[in-house]
Amino acid sequence: MKQEIAVCIATLLACGAAVRHLADRGGPYFERPSTVVDHVSRSEHETRGALRLLPQVARLIPKDAEVTVFRTKNGRAQDDHPSYLTAVGLLPDHRVLPPFTAYHETSPKDLTQYVVAIGEPFNHPHYEVIAGFPEGWLYRYRENL
Repeated sequence: MKQEIAVCIATLLACGAAVRHLADRGGPYFERPSTVVDHVSRSEHETRGALRLLPQVARLIPKDAEVTVFRTKNGRAQDDHPSYLTAVGLLPDHRVLPPFTAYHETSPKDLTQYVVAIGEPFNHPHYEVIAGFPEGWLYRYRENL
């Protein structure tokens, strides 16, 4: 009898801990997550924006086109290895280049054809917006400047 009570108490404690753990990660609890990184921590994972945005923009970028992906900082490109490496995996039909190919300091002849900016808008005189999404924007290089 004492053993059954101890098992019931342990089960209730484990169940309570599991419920608290799930509540900390946030809902929705009974829906399929939109990315593989949903519900892994209390804060948003650094690649979540790229995982949601890249499948949408991939259809708009011509095959074999050069593209770079990053989270902007104050409207400028920055070294964003998580987003860049996520793009390498999710854009197999494109030539994914590192973010420095869209820096303001980069020579115009060396700029990449397309930029996927995650989070904030990208402010660069050589690029124009061709599509906007809740997670970010797609830009194309402007030849005539």
